[in-house]
Amino acid sequence: MNKTLFRNLFQFMFIISLSTVLFSCGGSDDETPQPKNEDSKQSVGVSANDLLSDDTYTNLVVEIQYAEGYAPPQGAINNLKELLSSRLNKGNITIKTSEIAAPGQSTYTLDELREIEDSNRTEFTSGNTVSTYYFLADGGYSKDSENSKVLGIAHRNTSMVLFQKTIEDNSGGLGQPSTSLLTSTVMNHEFGHILGLVNNGTPVQSDHHDAANGAHCDIQDCLMFWQAETSGGLSDLVGMSSPPPLDPQCIADLQANGGK
Repeated sequence: MNKTLFRNLFQFMFIISLSTVLFSCGGSDDETPQPKNEDSKQSVGVSANDLLSDDTYTNLVVEIQYAEGYAPPQGAINNLKELLSSRLNKGNITIKTSEIAAPGQSTYTLDELREIEDSNRTEFTSGNTVSTYYFLADGGYSKDSENSKVLGIAHRNTSMVLFQKTIEDNSGGLGQPSTSLLTSTVMNHEFGHILGLVNNGTPVQSDHHDAANGAHCDIQDCLMFWQAETSGGLSDLVGMSSPPPLDPQCIADLQANGGK
């Protein structure tokens, strides 16, 4: 992404988080101003076209770092690559995983999560390769309450967090989705946010933006539906072998912004 005359100015980022009856996806969480002085520290959705099209970047690297003991299931990695291969115009997509020492906190603030990324991230956009980053945390989110648990957030233009301990605590049991499926659903959902969905960096081509619930789709069966990871959504995943797909309207949005 070209650096501009405003690279040292601050820009406010939008808060897009969900509070639900039981579990929720945090959507994109941009509650604090971020200096636009590094390509990886911009607002969610800013890099949507760079990720979708091959105009500037022909390759993609996805770096997944996880706290010790919280590695992502291989099925979730496979599903993520399948989604990205089907929607991004990239000649090569590489997913790299690595373990880091578990910070050992029960909850994390957004600032703390960003500090973890800034201290450990190794892959950055350069040349013809655009890079993205996940951190899989060993604790929950500081915005959790007794009745609301966040499973994942997108918080910068290429940065995402999965609260993997919360995911594992609420999957794999009787009447629950598998841990692989739930991880995959959250992982794909958060990548959808940095692709600009819904109406947050990738303009909508039709009226399907559920503005009342942030950057989400109003189609119930879509990956980007706001209830995809609520208590009701979790029960809907039981018995499924793959995460919900993107609705045709979300796909049309991505295609109009340089995707497949």
